[in-house]
Amino acid sequence: MSHDFQHLVKLYQNALLQDTIPFWEKHSLDWEHGGYFTCLDREGQVYDTDKFIWLQSRQVWTFAMLYNQLEKREDWLQIAQNGANFLSQYGRDTYGNWYFALNRAGKPLVQPYNIFSDCFAAM
Repeated sequence: MSHDFQHLVKLYQNALLQDTIPFWEKHSLDWEHGGYFTCLDREGQVYDTDKFIWLQSRQVWTFAMLYNQLEKREDWLQIAQNGANFLSQYGRDTYGNWYFALNRAGKPLVQPYNIFSDCFAAM
């Protein structure tokens, strides 16, 4: 591989594993109600407790992928399960359609039928 490509691999790997993932681990987890906080400022303060299905799905996928493909860290598995359980319990209506947004406790804020939510949930 070229030096430039190797540099980019290292750059993105470090951004993910040294910045993004630790930030999510420290600030986005809602162990009280399940799932993840979506609206965080740059310091990690929650400024809105609404939870959007696209981010819930994205974080489940990311932490499950890290656990399955990078390192079998028990905390990554628990973080993925936290979001998966929240989605399983609250993410869909009675017909199986994904909501777009939920409040912190899982009550729907926006009715289903949003392709954006469906795409992330399908991952």
